[in-house]
Amino acid sequence: MASWQPTQEGVLQLVQLLTLYQQPGTNQSQIFQQLEAYRAYPDFNNYLAFLFATGDQLTVEVRQSAGLLLKNNLSKQYNELQPDFKAYIKSALLPLLGHATRELRHTAGTIASVIVGLGGLEEWPDLAAAVPRCLQAEDANVLDGALDTLYKVLEDHPRLMDTPVASAGGAAFSKLVVPPLLRLMQSPAEDVRRSAVAGLNLMAPGMPAGLQDNVDSFLQGLFALANDTSNRVRKEVVVGLVTATSFLPDRVAPFMGQLVEYMLASNEHSDPAVALAAAEFWTAYLELQLDPGLLRPALPRLIPVLLKNMVFDEYDDEVAEAEAAEASGGVQKEDRDQDLKPFHHRAREHGAEATEDGAEGGAADGDDDDDEVFSAWNLRKCSAEALDVLSNNYGDDLLPVLLPIVQQRLQDSNWRSRESAILALGAISHGCHQGLQPYLEGMVTMLLPALQDARPMVRIITCWTLGRYSHWLFVGVLERGAAGRPLLDQVVAGILGRMADNNKFVQAAAVSALAVLVETASEGHDAADKLLEPYLKAILEALAMALTRYTRRGVVVTYDALSCTARVLGPRMGDPALATIVLPPLVGKFTTSALTDKDLLATMECLANVTPHTGRAVEPYAKPLYDRALALAAFYMAVGQQSRQAAGVANALAGGPDAATAAAAATAGAAYGGAAAALANGAAAGVEYDVNFVVLSLDVISGMAQGLGASIESLVGASPLVQMLTVCCWDTSADVRQSAFALVGDLASACVAHLLPALDTLVGCALALLELPRITEHALASANNACWSLGELTIKVDPERIAPHAEAIALRMTSILSFSGPGRMPPSILENASITLGRTAWRCSEQLAPHLAHFVTPWCMQLRNIRDGTEKEHAFLGLCRLVRMNPEAALPAFPMLCAAFASWRRVGCEGLRNEMAQILQLYKANLAAAGPGRWEQVVGGVAEPVRGKLQQMFGPVL
Repeated sequence: MASWQPTQEGVLQLVQLLTLYQQPGTNQSQIFQQLEAYRAYPDFNNYLAFLFATGDQLTVEVRQSAGLLLKNNLSKQYNELQPDFKAYIKSALLPLLGHATRELRHTAGTIASVIVGLGGLEEWPDLAAAVPRCLQAEDANVLDGALDTLYKVLEDHPRLMDTPVASAGGAAFSKLVVPPLLRLMQSPAEDVRRSAVAGLNLMAPGMPAGLQDNVDSFLQGLFALANDTSNRVRKEVVVGLVTATSFLPDRVAPFMGQLVEYMLASNEHSDPAVALAAAEFWTAYLELQLDPGLLRPALPRLIPVLLKNMVFDEYDDEVAEAEAAEASGGVQKEDRDQDLKPFHHRAREHGAEATEDGAEGGAADGDDDDDEVFSAWNLRKCSAEALDVLSNNYGDDLLPVLLPIVQQRLQDSNWRSRESAILALGAISHGCHQGLQPYLEGMVTMLLPALQDARPMVRIITCWTLGRYSHWLFVGVLERGAAGRPLLDQVVAGILGRMADNNKFVQAAAVSALAVLVETASEGHDAADKLLEPYLKAILEALAMALTRYTRRGVVVTYDALSCTARVLGPRMGDPALATIVLPPLVGKFTTSALTDKDLLATMECLANVTPHTGRAVEPYAKPLYDRALALAAFYMAVGQQSRQAAGVANALAGGPDAATAAAAATAGAAYGGAAAALANGAAAGVEYDVNFVVLSLDVISGMAQGLGASIESLVGASPLVQMLTVCCWDTSADVRQSAFALVGDLASACVAHLLPALDTLVGCALALLELPRITEHALASANNACWSLGELTIKVDPERIAPHAEAIALRMTSILSFSGPGRMPPSILENASITLGRTAWRCSEQLAPHLAHFVTPWCMQLRNIRDGTEKEHAFLGLCRLVRMNPEAALPAFPMLCAAFASWRRVGCEGLRNEMAQILQLYKANLAAAGPGRWEQVVGGVAEPVRGKLQQMFGPVL
């Protein structure tokens, strides 16, 4: 091992803590805090590695705890460790990969995968050499450890498989491990066969060099194990064949007929894991657009198998939970943290490429709502998806086989049969709509009573299925007018009725179905609010009721539905009669929860999505909303500063404010928002930093700025928000920077005067973050928002205030537009840069006109790609102004200038249209006067389609 050695005192202290942690009745939270405090010691991870590797006198539980704590620490700290500490930890771990105790060697494999992910295989040559060697070991423990470690590395870091191994003459790692894995597929030991196949399966999607060289051997090995007596091996074989179908379709094509038969048989296998793996085949096959004719003869046998597998098992956790909630007498048990899906913030990106869906996220986008109906991926759900995909490919051809089975099951006294029939109708709703259209009214009428079924799972699936048919209900209204309304009325009433169900699982399914219905009303229709008009009040009242009555999980689903409804209704949501239905309970949840309540995250995301559409209807709630958002941002900024300081990590990017300035901003915000007492009492000391609180607090204020417009001015003026923004824009978190710059842009539109004292700081920060090395994939969204906010500031601030920055802005935008590699600049940042450059040119033309020659060509090239709209108008007004002032500079780019002009579908601004026409006429007149053939020479470089488009737009200007 490396030279580091522990002190006896340090070892004893750590052993004592880890031993106490294992004992029942101890304060584990307090012990964990002590262990967390030890992370401040640079060699703490060495102590953990020492105990894990050499603590033979300790219990397995204590050693495993040391290993798991080491794994968690390394995932956060590994890259900051000094090299000799890294070397010590790795040398301590390596022998444990073959330890006699399974728990210890598998924990060692987990830690090894973390280290490999952070440092790469090339930084651990001993491991890269050991794994292939151990795959050939006679010792069962050593072999198991190698297989386990390799599997974890493959699962987490598959792209590392072609890392060259120095000790093997630079051969790719995959070339060293694939041959022994292929041999191990023939091992007499079941676990070894299974692990070998599983490892190769994980490699197949990336097809590293070692597997490419042995593809035929891999497939032959799978075929040889096709009828293995072990179900666990058989499951991995099926997974391997499905993976091969997806990634090696040409290689398996000659065997596809046999493969279809094998998958049919496997789909009926008594082991659910084997059947589930086989059910994936049908979706994989059709999504690859392989020959559908090959599957067609199998449909009469396949569809009954899928329908059989769509029936709930006799003992199913989902059913048990729903039935338990049913038996509670209407008193629903509150959801635990583990009952909720982890919160994932949907970032708000402004400017180019940012759509409302991207900014807000639709609860009903795609089939995300399915997750609220089916909790875990299983054979039932996979079979339903396969049926869905089959219906989209074979359409009504499925109905002669499927409908008789469905009709029979709908009459069955067994609720599981009825439920699976309704699930099947939902699965084929999109693909078989033509064949079902004549029966739609009768089918919906038949489904409506199922909303009242005595069994909760039947009510749940009926909500989902009716939501899936909502498109055809709206089509009926659009085509038949009032005659199509009664059926839609009944469905809406039925779903709203189930939102008042006493079972929390039915509630969640109903609110998800409502979101789908509302979302569907906006698809392909310009007036979704008109389609929904008869139901708006009832929909919003049901959502408001849900916010006050539902358990935590149901409230989160309701937030998604409310966000979707606000987005679909748009300005209609600004009607005070509608907004005031949902704002009181929504605002109440936000303002009355504790600062540290994690449920606030979903509440804030909903507020940020809803308030832009409520307009000034949010004004009566503005002050408490604003104060609370500012308090949360400040509180968690302070928590973040403390945690980063303790970890020795910078609070800001290079060039940003110092620690004292950042602390002052957080303190000022806390004092204004009423959180000063929490900070003063040290409440932040025990709070774990969660960047989402800062991000979403800024998003809430952004939403208010969009909704209130200039009415937010008094709130901003009386608070330290701008001071806090100058800190957040430099934050080390790209998510915080993204939301901070979004808010800068929104405030520029709403009350730019309050940004003026910080204008130089904000512009300087945005320009710094738009330096080419800082525009990474991870930081792209924050860079986009920084670029967009620069453009917003430019058009709102007086030209003389932005003029000192104009050349710097143009220089930075030009560097982005002229980027030539390596790699490609993302289209979104190119588009934002071209718009911001145009806005700067429009407002500060005198400063930029002399430099036009430096950027006109790449600028015009990108301007061609921008969608028609206000931002494009601004950019072209700037372009035209610079060309007017310096026409000679734009002459070499004349063909590209014409192509940019021709990119408009329709120029909505008459003044801009006239300006472009006049520029072309002036070029023609001046060049014609410059000498014979000069104009013809220049215009000859303009592509014929562009000339034709300009003729349509402006007449004979060329």
